[in-house]
Amino acid sequence: MAQAPGKRTAAAIAAPSLDLSRMWQGDLAEPLAAFLPLNSIGVVGKLSRRCRDRMPVVFFNLARKHGTLRASMTGFVDAIRATGRDDSRWSGEALESWARRGPNEREGSFTAGEVTIDGSNCIKILTSAPSASLGHNIQGGLMKEFDVAEKLCARQVKYRFCFRDLDPGLSHSGEQYEHGFAFFTFGPFAQALQQQRGLLVEPVIEHPVDTAAYQLTWWDQGVMDDGSVIMRVTQGTWYDVTMTFDWSSEAYDPDCELAVHISVTGEDGSSRQRMRIRSSRVPLTSFGVYNYSASVSHYSAISVRYSKHTPHDGILDPNDDTEV
Repeated sequence: MAQAPGKRTAAAIAAPSLDLSRMWQGDLAEPLAAFLPLNSIGVVGKLSRRCRDRMPVVFFNLARKHGTLRASMTGFVDAIRATGRDDSRWSGEALESWARRGPNEREGSFTAGEVTIDGSNCIKILTSAPSASLGHNIQGGLMKEFDVAEKLCARQVKYRFCFRDLDPGLSHSGEQYEHGFAFFTFGPFAQALQQQRGLLVEPVIEHPVDTAAYQLTWWDQGVMDDGSVIMRVTQGTWYDVTMTFDWSSEAYDPDCELAVHISVTGEDGSSRQRMRIRSSRVPLTSFGVYNYSASVSHYSAISVRYSKHTPHDGILDPNDDTEV
């Protein structure tokens, strides 16, 4: 005798359904995780939100069952630390946060003070032309030093800046690398200028008539980089800069150089996002702000994030073949 349609519908509703996404909710999660290959578990997590929500518990239980819980926890902690949660942060908002270093007898005068622009506190640096005809200003500036023995690694640097060239005609008629403004430099200051690295504004010499042509440049003589141009910049415009230092093993190259990603956004809408440049693999010993030649620079929102060197960061410099 044929079953009535209403009874068939009721039976279908009452019958248990096989829903793989629901299997991750209860006691079936552990047998299912034991049955599937690990790669398959990862794929299911991408397809099923319910599985994805259960993944931390599933992997924790698997690690405990296979005796790898200690290594797994270490990996979790390292991954969280890589996000910067335990990093130290230094703020250069106030002038008192910096140490002042005076110019030598051949350099131009240097002054630094705090000013308020559009409601924001800024550090203003005014540097005059050097007394020597071919001299440069590399001593007078603000600096922050760190203990070399700490073996610190810079993780990220953020700051805002704007600049004004006090003699555009002179700066554009000189030789390349002869003039520079708004330098954010990493030391060591005790060594020659060729050991420094960082960002500065340079006049574009190939356009001697256009006194509005300037470019933001990364300079690192430690890796023989005479200037990687980031983007064109203009006087009086505020720019937000982010430098992210990638110490991970994936960033290594044959010359053991450090990858740095630089992003810049100007208030005029101009920008350059995540340009990858190369840098020396050296510890953070100091950094500073100054003007290489006659100019006025303003800095604000200066923030430096750093932490101690770890084995995951690789070696600190090309002359060190051991890992900490």
